[in-house]
Amino acid sequence: MRLFTFGDSWTEGVGGCVEEEYTTNIPEERTKIRHKYCWSKYLSDLLKIEFQNFGMGASSNKTIFDMVTQSIHNHTINKDDLVVIMWSSSLRDELPFFPSNNPWHFWGERYVSKKHIYEFIVDKSELNKSDLHTNLKKEYKEFFIENLFSNFYYNIVNQNYIIYLQFMFEKIGIRYLFCDAFDNMVKEDITAEIDKTSLINKTHYWGFPNKTMKDILIESNLKNVWEDGNLWLNNKGGKHPSKYGYELMANELYKWIIEKNILTYKTNKLNPNII
Repeated sequence: MRLFTFGDSWTEGVGGCVEEEYTTNIPEERTKIRHKYCWSKYLSDLLKIEFQNFGMGASSNKTIFDMVTQSIHNHTINKDDLVVIMWSSSLRDELPFFPSNNPWHFWGERYVSKKHIYEFIVDKSELNKSDLHTNLKKEYKEFFIENLFSNFYYNIVNQNYIIYLQFMFEKIGIRYLFCDAFDNMVKEDITAEIDKTSLINKTHYWGFPNKTMKDILIESNLKNVWEDGNLWLNNKGGKHPSKYGYELMANELYKWIIEKNILTYKTNKLNPNII
């Protein structure tokens, strides 16, 4: 059995040891440093198995989903391996109703406000341009947030990501666990019309549907679990755990894996028809 982990910067290990990261400007070298302090490393130590970390900073959930499916397709991940997916913010996904050459990325719900439009959402390269098309795109992004934004779309998409991978894992016999980094995949306002969460095996989903890894770090009320040594602020963007935060996250996942007997492959009793 091997451990494979997927996610964004919170899985890659960004912030684990900032001082060491800043010793190089070479991306590959920084990734190696981050992998020394990521939760994947700490979890593999607890499980006493080797690991491969596919976490990549700024990854959207679609990117994560595609990386996992490709790893299954090319047999990188095989029967009896353990896959842990830490989902990113839903709002990082590109939207099919926006131009394909104009990626539409967000950090999370805390940025759905005018205050953060130009600081966090609009591409910094666009700020130095004055052409009409660029300005119109910026204006429409603001218009979209105020008039069209809804969790309805993301609740549909995210449930499909989860259920598809669950189906694949259980058909092949791959051990698996889902969790959310700092943004809930399925929102509390999900309507009965689209609610398919009964198909999700909650045993294999830490914290579902209301708790994220960010929440356990905040609840610890410890400064040293954050890369900057300060407590979480709701309006603070791009904040990462420290190595102590990643250890705390790994311990939480390990407890869940043991308590829920994730390492033993079992039929999905909630949905036996999909096995």
